[in-house]
Amino acid sequence: MNDRSRHFVPVSRPVELAGSMLADRVPVTRQVMIDRFMNGLSPLQWVMNDPARRDRCYAVLLLSGQAEIKLRQGTMSGAAPALIWLPLGETQAVSVAAGADGYVLSVADDLVARHSDTSSAVMGRATGAATVGLPLRLAADTVHIVAPAEDSDNLKILTGCFDAIRLELMSNAIGASVVVGAQLQIILTMVLRLTQGVMEQHDQHRRHGPGSVTFQRFLQVLELHFREQWNVADYARALGISERRLGSSVVRATGKSPLMVMHERVLRDACMRLEQSPLGVAQIAYGLGFRDPAYFSRFFKRYMGDAPGAYRRRRQAEERVRDNSFAAWP
Repeated sequence: MNDRSRHFVPVSRPVELAGSMLADRVPVTRQVMIDRFMNGLSPLQWVMNDPARRDRCYAVLLLSGQAEIKLRQGTMSGAAPALIWLPLGETQAVSVAAGADGYVLSVADDLVARHSDTSSAVMGRATGAATVGLPLRLAADTVHIVAPAEDSDNLKILTGCFDAIRLELMSNAIGASVVVGAQLQIILTMVLRLTQGVMEQHDQHRRHGPGSVTFQRFLQVLELHFREQWNVADYARALGISERRLGSSVVRATGKSPLMVMHERVLRDACMRLEQSPLGVAQIAYGLGFRDPAYFSRFFKRYMGDAPGAYRRRRQAEERVRDNSFAAWP
């Protein structure tokens, strides 16, 4: 692949803000940089392993197309829509395919630390407990690859955050670091929100023994690709390991095969869509990567006991009963 290398540059010259109460000690355009890519005719690559970029965290919002991330140990790939968070010292390079659409954000780690730690402390004071609050710093120190649903509110919020950061960098007005820091907190909060399902699954399996790094990486890649009907070999290839090693890691962590964990993830999304979405069963099946709605119905019934339509009607009836019970309260 003949990638065209790109390097981050500030989108405006740093403006000195001395004398203002909101002045940045370091102009924000020196701490935060962003690149907007859109429908390029050739692949793009950002190289981050030089000394000038080792103090940086990175976030990639992929709105369309595909991306590949080269880490210190191995690579990972993702398809849109996806949010990829890369902590300090992990990233070697980011590549996106021709025609991709999205953003690559570079943030100095001290700015990440300042705003993630401040957010947790503020939330802790608000709840009366010094240690309570969103663990944003924990999120910032971990590689994440999460998949906001297409056209979802979560994806709109994230797009708005990256756009707001870009506009602030273009103007670099008084208080730009405050605005950028607030958007950064929202991005990290969305990372936590979108990884909640993965973490809940990890906690559920913890009684079987500590999950390995391989298992955690598998869950992250699964979260991105479970709608694409990947097989076990596809996941092993994406993780750069053998199917046997992947299988042993998943069995040790969960007592289940990788295929069973993959099926459970599809079923969780199917149940959520059947309960919350007005789409028909066939549309839901296509959205989950099934080419044949009839096969989806057989797959769903084999595990859940009900066909998708029957499951939806039962859950709606249960919801009506629950609502009526609440309505009867004084």
